[in-house]
Amino acid sequence: MKKICISKDWKFKCHATGEEKRVDLPHDFSIELPRNKEALGGASNGFFEGSDGEYIKYMEFDGSAHVILDVDGAYMCARVSVNNHLLLMHPYGYTPFLVDFTDKMMKNRINRISIHTLNLQPSTRWYSGAGVYRDVFLWTGGKVRIEPRDIFITTKSADEKSATVSVAITVTSDEDARVSLAGGVTAPDGTKVCEDAQSLSVKKGKTQTEMVFEVENPALWDADHPHLYTFEATITCDGVCTDTAEVTFGIRTMSVSAEHGLLVNGKQVKLRGGCIHHDHAALGAMALPAAEERKLTLLKAAGFNAVRTAHYPPSLALLEICDRLGLYVMDEAFDMWNVPKNRMDYSLWFKDWWDRDIRDMVLRDRNHPCVISYSVGNEIAERDGKSDGVYWMQTLVDEVKKYDSTRPVTVGICQIWDAPDADAPDCYKEDYMDGFPNLGDGTIESCWDKRTEQYIAPLDMVGYNYLYERYEYDHEHYPDRIMWGSETHALNIYHSWASVMRNNYVIGDFTWTAYDNLGEAGTGRALWARDGRIDGISLADYPWRACYQGDFDLCGYRRPQSYFREMVWRGDTEPRIFTTHPEHYGEEFTGTGWHWYDVHESWTFEDQYLGKPVRAEVYTDADEIRFLLNGKEVGVASPKDGIAALDIPYEKGELTAVSYYGGVEHKRSTLRTVGAPAGIIAVAEKNEFSADNRDLCYVQITVLDADGNHVTHAQNELSCVVEGGELLSLYCANPANEDDYKNGKCHAFEGRALAVVRACKAGDVTLTLTGEGLSGTSLTVKAR
Repeated sequence: MKKICISKDWKFKCHATGEEKRVDLPHDFSIELPRNKEALGGASNGFFEGSDGEYIKYMEFDGSAHVILDVDGAYMCARVSVNNHLLLMHPYGYTPFLVDFTDKMMKNRINRISIHTLNLQPSTRWYSGAGVYRDVFLWTGGKVRIEPRDIFITTKSADEKSATVSVAITVTSDEDARVSLAGGVTAPDGTKVCEDAQSLSVKKGKTQTEMVFEVENPALWDADHPHLYTFEATITCDGVCTDTAEVTFGIRTMSVSAEHGLLVNGKQVKLRGGCIHHDHAALGAMALPAAEERKLTLLKAAGFNAVRTAHYPPSLALLEICDRLGLYVMDEAFDMWNVPKNRMDYSLWFKDWWDRDIRDMVLRDRNHPCVISYSVGNEIAERDGKSDGVYWMQTLVDEVKKYDSTRPVTVGICQIWDAPDADAPDCYKEDYMDGFPNLGDGTIESCWDKRTEQYIAPLDMVGYNYLYERYEYDHEHYPDRIMWGSETHALNIYHSWASVMRNNYVIGDFTWTAYDNLGEAGTGRALWARDGRIDGISLADYPWRACYQGDFDLCGYRRPQSYFREMVWRGDTEPRIFTTHPEHYGEEFTGTGWHWYDVHESWTFEDQYLGKPVRAEVYTDADEIRFLLNGKEVGVASPKDGIAALDIPYEKGELTAVSYYGGVEHKRSTLRTVGAPAGIIAVAEKNEFSADNRDLCYVQITVLDADGNHVTHAQNELSCVVEGGELLSLYCANPANEDDYKNGKCHAFEGRALAVVRACKAGDVTLTLTGEGLSGTSLTVKAR
């Protein structure tokens, strides 16, 4: 069937405000509403409000085609109506769904399509967004057709010389017919490499067939070489073309075993992974392809080769970009089954909808070479077998494999959270406490493995959330178990990655998180002793809006932990210097465990700290780091667990770090004392972009001193005005302030901010930036 995007120009009505306006999809109206410390979603949702909403579009159809609506994601309980006929209520906000409305269509007349979404909170443990936040498509085809998701392409075998590719096709017909089915494969360079044709007798309903192609000298797909092929099919009936179909795919083989680990095209791969949520900071949940691509491009440049879509299926746009950029995807379905984590979450519908949601996820995603595994759950409450957890695990695994048996099925599993009531009998308490993975004496021998054994048994591999210290112990007891670090603290990457590298049966490590997200407010925060103490994870109060755990902040700027991770993964990196403000020298520091050290790339402190010690650290695998202050060596440090640290008496000027391997200088970096904030520089990440109201131009904004140096402590209020386009947001990465994402103003955070613009017509788009006490600047980019 032919597929077109119909995301442009819908009428939207927000029930909370009564406002009506024209919008293009994807659209998240929760991000447009004022934050409220009394919001139903609370800190989990970043204190963002929500509302019910309705999207309406009018379209004319001549009645000659079969028509299917394809909604990639709508949050939540989406009710789809055509000409006021309610056709579907789809509860889950993260799975795509199809609606065939051919029978309700008025031929040669205007038809009304409506998508109504509900705001039920609290329904997630993160920022959910609201509305039709992903794209909507329309599929049209003839009386004999290939409907969406009815082509499944698999690589039967492949090496550098040849590949055998199977294309399983389901043909749908409105009547018995004799048809010709032609198919062909096009290589990444546009060359047609294989063709086949079949004569089929199709019955009314579904008819299955298969084409097998031998591809010579195939360009194999992997994360380093993301080569993509295209399969095209044409159906002809009585000499007339009734349908065409097209699928992009990659040729690759994949296997997992405890002995050899993960093999892609016969070569071992270690997954350098990160967990990501679906939001894009000030854009909310809007899954614009340009926003998805920016996030993924930044992650890959920092060394990631894999992402885990936590804890729900991603957008189609994300998968298409991962195919093209070369990123492996752990494709996750659910954060809960029957046992809830929030009052209004998916557990209310799981029992009735689990099979349809698994089907919709797998059928949409199975042709994407980036997808290497399906996860059927994260930190599921039933993980110790209670509430029929073992039954549901086997049932879900079987359902996935019904649609795709070529990829391993997994989950993310953590310690057992539940604890007995304080007044419970002692024997009852002992039974429960034995379920935790670590005993009080620090050993890992416990009955956690026994309590989860049957739950884990149906899986092809097991994701360990914050349990990397169990790898080797569990391998002794379950030698065939394939493991991966499905969530790992940034603070532990040095040791958790070492475990990955020395054990074939551990195929990778995924940090929580790779990119900061809205919601889970304050779960990555830390405190100095003067401000209190944090013992364990907890949510923060308003005005916190973000979790502050990511390697990248809300604006997409790299945080210190990102450079540490890159050093661990790649080695021989630039010896960037991070310092702790001297006011905290010797002071106790605590955090949630998902935090990072309170360090900054700064050598600028108040005069009162002249001569006082400043802790400076470099993330390195070098033999030693030599520190130079104003050209004079002030000390040498060898790294411990990847960090070379030295206490240096503060003196204004330049602090330089030089890395040495085997006594030979490799690289150096320098911090400089900067002056007061004086001006702004704006740098567009691209000089031109499409004037389609979908493409985005991101503009990086930095506060400078009079000499053009980045002032990392600047917090000046900034303003932005855009002509020739639309300012979607001017915002900073501060996870806990009250800036309004939509009013064109924000305060700099660590001396930086970000502007996001789009345009609906070609021409110059000019941004004018001003700041409190700063000289302004302007920037022009082209919309084409």
